[in-house]
Amino acid sequence: MRPSELWRTTPFRLTLMYGAVFAVAVLALMGSIYQQTAGYLTRQIDGIVVSEARSLALGGAEHLPERVTQAVAADTRRIEYYGLFSADGVWIGGNVRSLPPGLPMDGVPRAIHTPNLQPGSRGLVERMPWGEILFVGHDALVLTQLRTIIVRALTLSGGLTLVLGAAGAALLSLRPLRRIDHLREASRAALRGALGVRLPVSRRRDEIDMLAGLANAMMDESERLLWEVKSVGENVAHDLRTPLNRLRALLYRVSQETKLAGPEREMVDQALAETDELLTRFRALQRIGEIERRDRIAFFEPTRLQSVLEHVVELHEPSAEDRGVDLATDIAQDAPEVRADPTLLFEAVSNLVDNALKFTPRGGQVRVRLTVRPEGPRIEVADNGPGVPEAERDAVLHRFYRIERSRTEPGSGLGLSIVTAIARLHHFTLALEDAKPGLRVALNCWPRGVEA
Repeated sequence: MRPSELWRTTPFRLTLMYGAVFAVAVLALMGSIYQQTAGYLTRQIDGIVVSEARSLALGGAEHLPERVTQAVAADTRRIEYYGLFSADGVWIGGNVRSLPPGLPMDGVPRAIHTPNLQPGSRGLVERMPWGEILFVGHDALVLTQLRTIIVRALTLSGGLTLVLGAAGAALLSLRPLRRIDHLREASRAALRGALGVRLPVSRRRDEIDMLAGLANAMMDESERLLWEVKSVGENVAHDLRTPLNRLRALLYRVSQETKLAGPEREMVDQALAETDELLTRFRALQRIGEIERRDRIAFFEPTRLQSVLEHVVELHEPSAEDRGVDLATDIAQDAPEVRADPTLLFEAVSNLVDNALKFTPRGGQVRVRLTVRPEGPRIEVADNGPGVPEAERDAVLHRFYRIERSRTEPGSGLGLSIVTAIARLHHFTLALEDAKPGLRVALNCWPRGVEA
């Protein structure tokens, strides 16, 4: 599982979002608790400071230094601070030898900001009725410890919340990701041409199942329409073959049993040729339909491509000699076997060689190659003829399509369609490339990948 896939899942993001909201809520709660507690402790410290100052002032001026000294000695926790000064600010007694700056002498507790005291410490400065100045302070050690405890609790709980939230989000995302992987596998199979494949649907009937069900319904309808469209051409081809065969037989009888001559004989011969061309096209259509129905998968077996190419070249050598075209080969003997239907591969390569010979001028060359790539073996049929314009290389793979300059050549425009159907049946890839000059048709004999 890649982190990017995990982050894209809705359960993972929702869980993280809820975890973040929970963490913010905990932070706000702890902050509110700290504020309330700090306020309460500050009021308690203010009360302690005022009470200490009044207690020291009640005894009068005569024994005030002794009482300050006794108060300092009684503070075993070292959190109380006392200072007694003369009217002009000279230190008389206590553990504070100078007045903190910024504190008015009004007897009201205020915050003390000195380096040796904890943040939040409180103190007051009050002038006694007899003129001396009394300072009483209280260190906020308890408040500081409380702050430390809360910060530590926030850090621990926040970290734990993040870890548990991420772990919970990952666990909640595993099942949807596994289901998505199953949907991907089914989708890849459908993209490779397996029309009967459907997306898996669980018993939960959740949103993923609803989308899968909708996609399955669309695939059902697409498959139905596709087979209807395909069956129209196949049925027409099948139904017309019989009357066309009868028509050809009748024309042949007219040609053989009558004594026609001159223009009449030429018209009968032309009608025979056109009828043969129609029958060839119908046979090609039926052949494409047979291949696309996957009727030949049962004939798949380990196949040596070297043998297939050698038989194709042997078949077309006489035709190449008659046309004055050099039929060359470059066959790698170390190419591995592939699982395929050897008869269909022979038919596909034979169509490619036949097309190349047809469009290669006299004195040209057609080269049949078998190379080995890291992905698998590759069959190439290249010629130095006029080639196919780049803008029409996809179109020539469609049924009956013929580029303008090839319309004067005999043919039905179905040869490459048959090769395409055979390549699709084997999950191979057919590519048309510029041979500079001419055309190179490559059949990549390894299953094509389909990305998610």
